[in-house]
Amino acid sequence: MTADQVLDRLDALLEEERQAIRRLDSGVVSALADEKLDLVRSLQELPTRALAPRLRDLGAGLRRNAVLLAHARDCLQEVLAEFPGAPPRPSGHPPCGPQRLSLRG
Repeated sequence: MTADQVLDRLDALLEEERQAIRRLDSGVVSALADEKLDLVRSLQELPTRALAPRLRDLGAGLRRNAVLLAHARDCLQEVLAEFPGAPPRPSGHPPCGPQRLSLRG
């Protein structure tokens, strides 16, 4: 694969991952993480100097999905904390609810 092809596939995987996170589909998220790791490893072996703008865009997608994962984790912890005998919610974590986030930068 060329560097462009790897980046195209990573872009597609990030979108698939975003949808899986929104569905709370941990099996798909896990499988995509393995494929992303393989692609990043292959990218490290290719010349990428001219791809800096695409790599920055890729970073934005990674940050977006990381925020979604963190939010999903917090929401699940909140739900689990309602069950008898469940561990308490970690301190310093605000309750889950609608939030607006800026992912720029």
